Amino acid sequence: MRKFIVLFVVLSNAALFSQAFETKWGVGVGGIYPRFFSVTGTGFSGDENYGAYFSIEKYFNEQVSLRGLFNFVHMQSNYYLPEGGSAQTHTVNQFALNLDVLYKFLPCDLVSPYFVFGMGATNFTNDNSFNPDVDDTFFGYQVNLGAGIEWGFNEDLALKTEAVYRTASNNKIDGNERLNENSKGLFGGNADTYATIDVGLVWYFSKGDASDVCDKCPEGYREVLVRDTVFVDRIIEKNYVDTVIVKTKEPYLFGVNFAFDKYELNTESYAVLDRAVETLKQYPDMDIVISGHTDNKGSNEYNQKLSENRVKAVFDYLVSNGVKSERILKNWFGEDQPIKANDTDINRAFNRRVEIKIKD
Repeated sequence: MRKFIVLFVVLSNAALFSQAFETKWGVGVGGIYPRFFSVTGTGFSGDENYGAYFSIEKYFNEQVSLRGLFNFVHMQSNYYLPEGGSAQTHTVNQFALNLDVLYKFLPCDLVSPYFVFGMGATNFTNDNSFNPDVDDTFFGYQVNLGAGIEWGFNEDLALKTEAVYRTASNNKIDGNERLNENSKGLFGGNADTYATIDVGLVWYFSKGDASDVCDKCPEGYREVLVRDTVFVDRIIEKNYVDTVIVKTKEPYLFGVNFAFDKYELNTESYAVLDRAVETLKQYPDMDIVISGHTDNKGSNEYNQKLSENRVKAVFDYLVSNGVKSERILKNWFGEDQPIKANDTDINRAFNRRVEIKIKD
């Protein structure tokens, strides 16, 4: 029985978390549903609307990015002709190169809303316009204001859903250039407006250093060895942990981590160890091995002693809460057995740990 019992820390709610980076680059591609938001006079938006886009995005910090977005939209508008005539259908094909600033509200979450503001240069061609003199190709510009949600699959790939309200610099894109018909647009002028709903994928192909704006180890990050060399990263909501039982060939408890150069237990460790105590009391024939580890800062001799002190802190807590000392075997390895490369602050925080393994 005891070979198949393992404790590990899991997410306590449905929120998903991601590592933020100080800078990163991403490219995106997707589809667009555009629609005239307001058209001139007696016109109304048609239903034959579609488009596509390609983007490249540069994050200057964890929350602010600059995005270049090239898109194409095809939109339709309809006008009733005077004296009971049939409706006249107008179409416009428009290319735009937009430069937008995005602000991400939850940089540490895989799912995060964001705000969009920017401008774009446009080139559009009208066909079958209500005013025949605008059946031509024109250049213009537009102002963009919108919001979206990024749905992260992981740190490299995400789905973006976005809605943007766009105000043109002219009154031509709906095929009717008559003046003083409407007060439209972001600035209340007579310029045409339309909205787009964009859905697409973004791939973050280059990332800078890991950011410290999110929860740092050991307060936030925990790593669980599920089986053999397969690792699963988890982040724990601060001040809350939970324990579950799973079947595995390698029964470990990961979750007792330490601050740099310290061997005092963190606040978050007590809940983990309390759960371990409960399980050990529930299974009185189960013995465990606890082993201490450090990152690679400092000499090997110093780290050996530091890992020993970390083991002693965990050992003393378990014994003080009713676990018999003869059920616990102690080991310490200093910096010799890292589970992450000691190349970043976060990876080193993973390595400052005490493992609890069920003894065979």
